[in-house]
Amino acid sequence: MQDNMILRPLDPGEAFFYLSDHVSCMNFVVLAERRGHLQPERIRQALDAIQLKHQLLQARIRWTEEDGLCFVHAPGQVIELHCHTVTADNWQTCIEDQLSHPFAEGAAPLMRCLYLELAGPDDGADSAGRSVLALSFHHSIGDGRSGTHLLQGLLAHIATGTTAHASAAATALPAMVDVHPPRYRWAEQPEAAKQLKYALMGDYRRHGPLPTIPWLASEASGRTPRFVRLRLPADVTRGLITLARQHGTSVHGALCAAQLMAQYKLQTATDPVAYFLSCPVDMRAHLEPVQPVTPTGLFVSLIAGTYLVSADTDLWALAREVITQTRLQLARGEGHLLFNLYGLDGSLIAPSHLAPFRKKALASLPNTMISNVGAVAEVADDPAVDAISFALCPMPYQTLFTAASSYKNQLILNVGFDAQRLSEANAHALVDGIRTLLLAAVTDTRP
Repeated sequence: MQDNMILRPLDPGEAFFYLSDHVSCMNFVVLAERRGHLQPERIRQALDAIQLKHQLLQARIRWTEEDGLCFVHAPGQVIELHCHTVTADNWQTCIEDQLSHPFAEGAAPLMRCLYLELAGPDDGADSAGRSVLALSFHHSIGDGRSGTHLLQGLLAHIATGTTAHASAAATALPAMVDVHPPRYRWAEQPEAAKQLKYALMGDYRRHGPLPTIPWLASEASGRTPRFVRLRLPADVTRGLITLARQHGTSVHGALCAAQLMAQYKLQTATDPVAYFLSCPVDMRAHLEPVQPVTPTGLFVSLIAGTYLVSADTDLWALAREVITQTRLQLARGEGHLLFNLYGLDGSLIAPSHLAPFRKKALASLPNTMISNVGAVAEVADDPAVDAISFALCPMPYQTLFTAASSYKNQLILNVGFDAQRLSEANAHALVDGIRTLLLAAVTDTRP
């Protein structure tokens, strides 16, 4: 039957996120905030139009002993569209609900759409009201960059009234593992992979043992995704960009440093403390050939490292260290190696693989995570859009998952946390610490 037609096996990265989703829901949401309302029928037409262009939006995942994890053709399944009327005070709850609502086994397509309509304020300052348009993805079929690009395309379709054409040909990018440069194909170089693993583990231990995080209840059984929004105006964002360049680093480095330093301030210890930082990295530029952001696909890996933080740590010095270490790790091929460390080397993955994967994943070192998709291009066809960002809930062993993006020169941080593991008070204290450090960096004009 056509419904059972295998498109291809999941590659190690896709399998990693599929298995991780069974440990703790890995859905990510990309969202656009805009002035004015949209017509649901136009959204429906635009969803149908973009679905025809993306093969992975016409697929489901099947898992069997015989074939392992595979993408399977699933024609005729429309993208779910959920429309709600909300207020400015509660719309975030709808996004948070998507972060804890996994896709059912065998579901297709592996993306949902959410339209939230906000009424205008009573004072008439924005009589046209506001709205939020969001896409929720199963992480195996996309990442932050492909997701935001797809959302931009959806908004453009809605604005221009583009409709579906049955003759449109669905396309897909190659699996990430198939475009690894030969020097980074670690499954073919087991001895070299072993030596890199030793180097990686040595770096993890370079500052000694990592402390436990006393205010993170990593063993909690429930899960309640929440996120706190931090939006920096354009002048502050431009200041951060300029200062980062002057200090030989990047805004991403500054965000990482601020998050690590905010975590230190929440600790009771006064001695220097080593923390573990993990960051998703866009692998497209590290593949041969370099891969585009469309059609949708998963092209990310994770880079992690330990950093020593003390009461007198300088934000810009730590930011430089983060970026220098990240570049070193990418050049060594650690991004290409990650999934191999979990036994995902391209061989068939039977359902029995889940139990050992779960055990290994939950034994991960406690860390804090920052994912930065950078500047998102403005949607020319819909100038009413004033923010595009994304959100994801941390894994049980993570304190925060900060999703960073910028739109119209404004830096937007959706700082995700699990309220079952991190209290609201501590989450807000961490976000306030990040905000204070970033604002101080911009206002401090000392040479």
